Amino acid sequence: MFDAQILQTKSDGSSVSVFSPWLRRGGDRALMTLDVIAATLTASLSELNVQLFHKNSEDTGPGTQVGSTTITATGSGRTTAEFGTVKELVRYKFTITAGGSNDLRWALFRMLGVVWFDAVKG
Repeated sequence: MFDAQILQTKSDGSSVSVFSPWLRRGGDRALMTLDVIAATLTASLSELNVQLFHKNSEDTGPGTQVGSTTITATGSGRTTAEFGTVKELVRYKFTITAGGSNDLRWALFRMLGVVWFDAVKG
């Protein structure tokens, strides 16, 4: 679980991205849920995006994005996404965007506990 955090755009309206700390995976696949508690986001103008990055423990660098899946929120509420096969370590990249210049936007959010599971072949 990634407890409540607040993220806001820069005062000139430019987007801001931050990474979470690395977490150990608990299975091959994951269901991850973004819970936006309060926000000044507006549909089609500003949003909060969450991407998942992964790497093995011996790898250096920021890791690589897991597939093309992104969790996107444009207001309060919960959004869940499934992420495919992941490596040993995972972390979130949170990005908040605004609708234009001098448009200050913010979001108070948390990531709920990850549901880990292994792929099943039939």
